[in-house]
Amino acid sequence: MTNNNFHDVTPDDFNGFEDVPTYAEGGSTSRIRPANTSDIYQRTGKTAPTEVFPSSISQPTEMIEPDYAAMPAPVAEPAYIEPAYVEEPVATAVDARRGTIDLGLLLLRFVLGGYLIFSAIQTFFQLGASQGIAGLEAQFGAYAYGNALAVIVPTLELAAGVFIVLGLLSPVASMVAIAVTGFMAAHTAANTGTGFNPVAWGADVWLAVILLGVALAHQFTGPGFYAVDSGRDWARRPLASSWIFAALGIAAAALMWWFGTGINPFA
Repeated sequence: MTNNNFHDVTPDDFNGFEDVPTYAEGGSTSRIRPANTSDIYQRTGKTAPTEVFPSSISQPTEMIEPDYAAMPAPVAEPAYIEPAYVEEPVATAVDARRGTIDLGLLLLRFVLGGYLIFSAIQTFFQLGASQGIAGLEAQFGAYAYGNALAVIVPTLELAAGVFIVLGLLSPVASMVAIAVTGFMAAHTAANTGTGFNPVAWGADVWLAVILLGVALAHQFTGPGFYAVDSGRDWARRPLASSWIFAALGIAAAALMWWFGTGINPFA
């Protein structure tokens, strides 16, 4: 066999295998291999390997024990709480009818507002026994600002009276009425010399005090439904606004007296 071509092999090509083992009678084998005999790589036409790579040996993996202490504690299931049933109170119908209250408030507004309007018109136009603004200037002559007060007082009376009769801006109108009637009550008590002594008060002082009380009552009751402000809250249920405007009205009366006259009527 030339050039290691297996297609042209002949029987003579197999005579050179002296390294074939022989068997003796005792069962032992012997192999005779000449020194110049070609090895397996030469006969097959392959070259011997020049490098030998060791087989990779896998290292045993280390077993890691889990850290049970670092694990979160199991969450307990929430306990079932039976809901408590509360009986709702039965709503009772409220009678929203007001009866004759609104009619009474209308009459109250006509009396208070009508008196203030008539007093102012009588002063401005000198009607009846009124001496007009000149008469008020004479009455307020002892005051520091008597001439100014003679114009301010009837003006406030007219404005408050008109708004009270109409039932318009009732908290503000009542505040102005409280201021002017409070000032006139102090003025009347000072002129009569009775001071803060109800037993010695005459009809003029009592009339001024009653007008002040009616103005305060109107502030806390509101104008009612028979008014321009019937849709407002203060027409039916005046709350905080009544206290605020009542306090402002009393404060305004005190300021008018303090700065306008500078006299203590109860001294």
